[in-house]
Amino acid sequence: MNRINTLSRPRSEPESRTSILTHLWTILSGLLIPVLVVLVGLIAVVLDSKNSGVASSWVRLGTHLAIPVGETFSRQPPLVQLAELVFLSLAVSSLFCLAVWLHRRAADRRARNIVRSLHTSVLKQSVRRAELEGAAAQRVRAEKLIGEDFPRLQNGLSLWYRSMPRSAMMLAGCLCVALLVNIWLALLAVVSCVLMWQFYRWLHDTDEEDLMHWEVPRTRRRMSELVGQAPLLARLQSQGLADRSFGVELETLYRRLQSADQLSGRIWPLLFLASSVAIAVMVLGLGVNLFGVDKGLSVPAALVLGLALTGAVISAGRLLSLATQLRQAGEASASVYYYLRRSEDMAPSEQRVGLARLRESVEIRDVTIGDSAENPLLSHLSLKLTPGTMVALLGTETVSTRTLAELVMGFGHPREGYVLIDGIRLLDVHPQSLARNVMWIEPTGPIWDGTVLENLQGGDSSITTSEIVSSLERVGAYERLQRLPEGLNTILTADDSSLGQETTYAMAIARALLHKPPILLVLEPPLATEHIAEDPCLTALQQLVKSGTLVIVLPRRLQTLRVADRVVLLNGPRLAGEGKHAELLSGSDLYRHLNYLLFNPYRHQNSNI
Repeated sequence: MNRINTLSRPRSEPESRTSILTHLWTILSGLLIPVLVVLVGLIAVVLDSKNSGVASSWVRLGTHLAIPVGETFSRQPPLVQLAELVFLSLAVSSLFCLAVWLHRRAADRRARNIVRSLHTSVLKQSVRRAELEGAAAQRVRAEKLIGEDFPRLQNGLSLWYRSMPRSAMMLAGCLCVALLVNIWLALLAVVSCVLMWQFYRWLHDTDEEDLMHWEVPRTRRRMSELVGQAPLLARLQSQGLADRSFGVELETLYRRLQSADQLSGRIWPLLFLASSVAIAVMVLGLGVNLFGVDKGLSVPAALVLGLALTGAVISAGRLLSLATQLRQAGEASASVYYYLRRSEDMAPSEQRVGLARLRESVEIRDVTIGDSAENPLLSHLSLKLTPGTMVALLGTETVSTRTLAELVMGFGHPREGYVLIDGIRLLDVHPQSLARNVMWIEPTGPIWDGTVLENLQGGDSSITTSEIVSSLERVGAYERLQRLPEGLNTILTADDSSLGQETTYAMAIARALLHKPPILLVLEPPLATEHIAEDPCLTALQQLVKSGTLVIVLPRRLQTLRVADRVVLLNGPRLAGEGKHAELLSGSDLYRHLNYLLFNPYRHQNSNI
């Protein structure tokens, strides 16, 4: 089991606990199959005896398997014996079905509860890890954890609880019955199955098949690239270079496909031949016991042996399927718990200081920060941001500008350098104090569950309705919100998409006007139309700048770049320039190129020519 993760960590979660009744259903679902096999053997004895039925109080079904039936049962007519055994078998079958259903339901529920609790743990951990890695990195990790790892982990846990110990008990019970019927035939069957499995694995685990898993897709990708390059190479008069390269790859592809077809063509005939040999040996061994030995097996005993071995094979197959699933679920479990592992790099909150309000500057000194794969997001970046200015962040990679904005929010732990707020290291500022000084705005608001008024007040009951109305009028959203079914008392939800980005963004700007945060981080939405005479949201941001707020914008509107006091230009993780919009346009080819890509209304037309 050293190669198989048994999911011990998620199975040790508090949600994995279960009741004694659940264990009872597990035991019954695992052991009732051997009981049914024995009952079928007794029915076969009654049918095989024709008119005599079971004449003694003990029924022998093999060398060491003798079943007590009692004197009362043996005195009854054969038809009555048959009816009692059939009804008893039907009752046991019904109990088995009920046990399997309840056991499966309990297994799925336990797996579901464990993974559900881990979802909550990931949410809590993301807040802590964001201080080290940044919020953007948490979004990427969460997509993998929630979209890939959690489903695989839940499937693995569910299959584990359904198979352990039920399938192991069923395997042990069926093997015990088979060994009691005839130990040598049972051992012969077990050895044959093991040899067949090893032979099957040997046929599949070849270097040729491993090569196929990556060579064929690589060749297909190369051929696709050649098809795309062929028109360009033709213009260059490459003298059939594309044809020759494509022909070589085509020949390689079909040579490998032919090799794979030959391998598959050999596997199944060889397996069928090996199975035939194993079955022939088993039949001969059974025939010797039936006809060649004085006290050999009877036909009912042979039936019991066959059914017991069939049950053992089925349970062994389930355990092998579990082993395969556990390899995938084990990787998912390791990924989840690696993410949930606590980091000691951050100081406890009680050891951090408070921050009244931004007075001097936010200073970024020689900061280098990377993602979890050590890819650089920012490299040796130094900036000084002062209150009462609007700074626009523009770069070739969105993740780098987002990382820079999130640094000011306290997300991300630089490998080198540090961030200072009024001379205090950002990592030494208490998170709650930082949250009171920094506000984040994006196209979706954000909006949380509550009325429009509650969303704008943000928990500050001192803000009056008249102030809210005034702020909404300044961003041009009051009339739109008044048209809602209950006006400003309309209840919104976090995932409400009925308002549209323009309205939710305007509400977020209005919230900033009401709360006047010292630092405001803004992710703009694109303009709803290419031509607009005046942007009231941008005007509101300028008013906040005049009141002393440091506004940091990730722009998606050209007008924002034009009015910004300063534009910071990033080329990948590095600072490529800074200054006003007009200065960068005249002095930076990269900046002109980005402006063309992002804001030129005719940029898409060339692709249609």
